[in-house]
Amino acid sequence: MSKPRKDEPLKTPQYKGGMAALKKFITQNLIYPQQALDAKIEGDVEVAYDVDGLGRIKNVRILSGIGHGCDEEVIRLINSLVYQTAINKGKNTLTHKKLKINFKLPAAKPAGLSFNYELKKNLPVTEKPTAVKPTLSYTISIKRKD
Repeated sequence: MSKPRKDEPLKTPQYKGGMAALKKFITQNLIYPQQALDAKIEGDVEVAYDVDGLGRIKNVRILSGIGHGCDEEVIRLINSLVYQTAINKGKNTLTHKKLKINFKLPAAKPAGLSFNYELKKNLPVTEKPTAVKPTLSYTISIKRKD
């Protein structure tokens, strides 16, 4: 009988910064397709892809999609990922990954105008009483929300 090998576990390519950095990258770079916005489409797109030992993305495929341009956006986003390298004993390691990316419509913005006003009373602060009259100023801000 031979002895079992006590090799180190295989290194796998990891996204630089870990899962938190990957989520941040996706959140910052995901562009909601106009076709999906117009059709008010929401949902999850599940994608599978392979990462080779040099950190390159290979074989991106949609496992479950929602259409309306969302599937194509996920493929574009996944192809832009760059993973760290992982070489084991001089050989590339191919790793299979899965992600679920959520498409959620942005919150509706209320229509109409809103305005705020503020009354400020500017009194000079001095040690001796003076004959300076206090001034009043008004600030009116009108903001259009759309």
